Amino acid sequence: MPKTGDPRNHVVDTPLGPISGREVDGVRIFRRLRYAMAPTGSRRFAVPEPVAPWDEPVDCTEDAVIPPQHPSRLENVMGAYPAPQDEDCLHLDIWSPITADGSTPVLVFLHGGAFMTGGGSMTCYDGAILARETGLIVITVSYRLGALGFLPVDGIAPANLALRDQIAAIGFIRRIAPGMGGDGDAITLIGQSAGAYTIALMLTMPDVRPLFARAVMMSAPLGLTLPRMADMAPMAGCFLSALGVAPGDRAAVCALPVARILAAQLDLVRAAAMTPGNIAPPFGPVIDDDLVIGDPVAIMRAGGAGAQDLMLGTTREEMAAFYVDNPALSGAAPQVVEAAFARRFGAGAADALTAAAAHRAPACPLALLGDLEGDLLFTAPTRDAARAHTDHGGRAYLYSFDWQSPRPDIGACHCLDLPFLFGTWDVMSGAPMLAGAAADEIAHLGHIFRMTIGAFARNGTPDRPGLPHWPAFGPAATTLHVDRKITVTCDVPMTTPA
Repeated sequence: MPKTGDPRNHVVDTPLGPISGREVDGVRIFRRLRYAMAPTGSRRFAVPEPVAPWDEPVDCTEDAVIPPQHPSRLENVMGAYPAPQDEDCLHLDIWSPITADGSTPVLVFLHGGAFMTGGGSMTCYDGAILARETGLIVITVSYRLGALGFLPVDGIAPANLALRDQIAAIGFIRRIAPGMGGDGDAITLIGQSAGAYTIALMLTMPDVRPLFARAVMMSAPLGLTLPRMADMAPMAGCFLSALGVAPGDRAAVCALPVARILAAQLDLVRAAAMTPGNIAPPFGPVIDDDLVIGDPVAIMRAGGAGAQDLMLGTTREEMAAFYVDNPALSGAAPQVVEAAFARRFGAGAADALTAAAAHRAPACPLALLGDLEGDLLFTAPTRDAARAHTDHGGRAYLYSFDWQSPRPDIGACHCLDLPFLFGTWDVMSGAPMLAGAAADEIAHLGHIFRMTIGAFARNGTPDRPGLPHWPAFGPAATTLHVDRKITVTCDVPMTTPA
């Protein structure tokens, strides 16, 4: 309940019931608002269960938690943002400007983390600055991760539970938006990495598309190959063996402490055989011929996605985040690069490697590997998605985030755009990818980046007075390059020897 006499306390009435938060510097903050029942006990490995309406104010003033997980594999570039972990994690964090008037658009963020790590309540995703500058209501979503959210187990766990969590959260947000001063029909989804990929999947779902008006996909790994249910059966069997649980014994799995689940998950991650340089996560969405019916880009090419306005883009050196200081690659980088080009280009590998080296300075092995794998996993399929959406009458805005870390081996890596989105320099300034960067430069460029997203969320186009001129992708394949000097190019794809 609110503390009597505290001027920061703020209670709002939503269509489901009242909630109590805090008002700080013109922004109302509500933390850990449950959007589904706790996925614990008998609800572990079950589809999200809706919450019932309530009468008494729900206290949303305490710091929230993140889902159970192991440390992120990108801490060596992005930094660490520890937070308490709890399996009771299906909640939202909300930042609503006091100016919200019932017609205010809502920006809903789905975090990344290889489908295994992260959380909407991490301090690096604090939405106060983004909400204050853009005037949007900003909401971050926490959802189940790893085996708890993405491992189908016959007789125990349906496929794509975490994706169902996200969909449940969006539906809940539509219902409560009026109480926040928001417009439930003006929801823009914005996701990064894994979160962007799940947005791409939602665009292919006829029953889900009406829940949101627009979408922003930041560094979506659209080149991932989605497994089918049968492909996941061996992993599910190994998971049960690691837990010491018989097939189909759901009660036994639900009774285990979550630490046992995480330990078994770690065994699966360590056992996953990966080609050096391949960063595909062992967990993720699965083609179940129900919620997920296929590759999202292929469905977009066939005209099976929605007509929502899209903003999508990648960082220039996505893979640097995964390769820098990676002991598995550093000693054998030349051989790994040659093998990767051979797999991709066959007999033309040598010529392709020479051509790639001519476009990279310095042409060190890991940079060349990053260019090749980054194009396959991120850049090329993102461009394909923009083209497919445009070809079928949609409007897409493509960007390349080219501002680079002061560390040349990190460059414009995966996740580098996140502090520019949220403006959380005070929290992220110690991240290795930002070490040595000028705070005023990040603040200025970040403000521009945030305002373009704000304009897009309000109007379906980021091309507004006072912001960089940003035409739609269109026939010219127009791309906005976000850097110290923001430029627009009409790209002509270069041919590489095949």
